[in-house]
Amino acid sequence: MPKAFATFNDFMSLPVFFYHTIGVDPYESPTSKAVPSRWLYVNFLFNVTNLNFNFFMEFMFVVLYFKDTENIVDICMTICYLGFIMVSQLKTVSVWRQKARLNDLVYELESIFPAPNREAQDKYRAEYYLRRGQFFLRGFSGLYLFLVVTYSFYIYVRYAIQHWLLHLPDVEKAMPYFSISPWDWHDHWSYYVMYLLQVWGAYTATTGHISADLSIYAVNMQLVMHFDYLSKSLKEFQIQAGCVHNGFVNDLKALQDLILYHNKLLRLSDVMNSVFGMPLLLNFLTSSVMVCFVGFQMTLGLSADHTVKLALFLISATVEIYLICYFSGLLIVSSEGVTAAVYEMNWLHGDTRFNKMLIFIAQRAQKPVCLKATVFLDISMETMAMFLKMSYRLFCVIRTMYQ
Repeated sequence: MPKAFATFNDFMSLPVFFYHTIGVDPYESPTSKAVPSRWLYVNFLFNVTNLNFNFFMEFMFVVLYFKDTENIVDICMTICYLGFIMVSQLKTVSVWRQKARLNDLVYELESIFPAPNREAQDKYRAEYYLRRGQFFLRGFSGLYLFLVVTYSFYIYVRYAIQHWLLHLPDVEKAMPYFSISPWDWHDHWSYYVMYLLQVWGAYTATTGHISADLSIYAVNMQLVMHFDYLSKSLKEFQIQAGCVHNGFVNDLKALQDLILYHNKLLRLSDVMNSVFGMPLLLNFLTSSVMVCFVGFQMTLGLSADHTVKLALFLISATVEIYLICYFSGLLIVSSEGVTAAVYEMNWLHGDTRFNKMLIFIAQRAQKPVCLKATVFLDISMETMAMFLKMSYRLFCVIRTMYQ
């Protein structure tokens, strides 16, 4: 039976699910289902151990073959893998360290979420924002899962076709990611163990990488919903001064409630940026480097299968930055809409004190709210152009050094 009303947990279900698969409980909420802490701990311990083991093996591969020009493509790809793993773990640790603030953010968002009744849900258009948010969240997570599946199983599928179907002689087994191994797994059953460990390590890194982004998108979409509702409430504000006894008192009381609501949204935006500021900064810094590295590899005349894999990686990294800029743009437009709503409301018939209060809320709304990559970067759609320019410049530098 379908659920009648949207809930806060519906918005956060996808990032929480991915966090739980790697043994991380991102926040504590009285309305969400509790997950056994022992299961989470064992799962997290296994994932961290396996991921760091694979990281060390790949790092040693880079160290041993760094000066070998014949393996330049393999080295570049492995450096991208190492960067991806490092960013994944740093983003997970960053969110985990901010768990207390994230708990407060979740509590506040739950407290102002529209009540589970048709009137409140329709006023906020909660189902519309939920569907819109889930469209982007599912598409983004699906893209990265497709990426990790392609990278992880392409090698074995090719081996299986050549060995089992075509019966080609001297088909060698290979791992999905370049690394050394503490033992010789060729022609040994441990090959499958090593292969699965690498696959699961890739999933762990991918999940840690995207879960923080999915949390940002989900929280951001809820703030957009609230800012749009505030603008709608201001536009539809019914002035009672001069119409009923003590109407101006009722107007002031209703406007004070809206001002408090606006202040809370501004404060929650600051908390969101304090929690996710570091993951956002890591996204921009590392994505620029990885995009230029991937672009550099694509200019080396690789085989068609390698080119397709690199193109998929390039698309995923670019889409990630675009979505961050897109969601920040939504937040900017919805927060700036409060100023336009104040101007469009029927303020001419309001009391003098009422109109003075409107000036203050309009002034505060003129400074748009956006996603912030700590104090270094205010994110908007213009940031996407800056990201592409910086990636291209790094690409030119690396290409020049290689030549």
